[in-house]
Amino acid sequence: MPRILAVDDDPKILEAIEKSLSLGRASFSLTPCRDPSRAVAQAVKLKPDLILLDIRLAGQDGRAILKALKTNAATKPIPVIFLTGLAAEGDKVLGLNMGADDYVAKPFGAMELVARVEAVLRRYAPSKAPDDGGSSKRRLAGLYMDAENKTARYNGRTLRLQPREFEILCLLSSNPGRTLGRGFLIENSSAYGMPVSTRSLDTHIKNIRKKLGPRGAAMIETVPKTGYRFNA
Repeated sequence: MPRILAVDDDPKILEAIEKSLSLGRASFSLTPCRDPSRAVAQAVKLKPDLILLDIRLAGQDGRAILKALKTNAATKPIPVIFLTGLAAEGDKVLGLNMGADDYVAKPFGAMELVARVEAVLRRYAPSKAPDDGGSSKRRLAGLYMDAENKTARYNGRTLRLQPREFEILCLLSSNPGRTLGRGFLIENSSAYGMPVSTRSLDTHIKNIRKKLGPRGAAMIETVPKTGYRFNA
């Protein structure tokens, strides 16, 4: 059962979050945190699978909390969704550039919140796959993926992948020999909660192949009318 830490000083919002998550297909264990000064310490203690974080908190800025979470080794890998009333495009861009995984504006719809939570959890699922002793690091056919630090190498050469390219390659390499449909890849590599178009997906695949080089590119097979498959 995924553990979620919700940091918000408004009890009504915490209640709304709890009711919304009860509508999801999966069961969630929700821990509320009304005291923003304890958010990082609680995250270290709980080790949640995801954090919902408000920005405008009593006496503290949620962006400062995000920065503290991302500079703490114990909490850096935990995905964070900003859940806030700051809905301007500039606020969203700033939050996402600081390291948030998604941005949901208040007032939020219950099904939208559940969908965003489930999508972020799915995106992080490959890093928890039982490989290399359950770590976030994976080695396969000369390819090395570090999901926690978002780094990749092929035959010892660093791959300079864009965030979506890394997510797509991580998904494919986490499922060697298995065909992943276009819809699955698009949904699980969505850019900041916005759908990635089919054309954009094909462009990402093309760029990944180019960066892998002729030998590495052959590992990513196109399955006509379906999707792509990673062949080790």
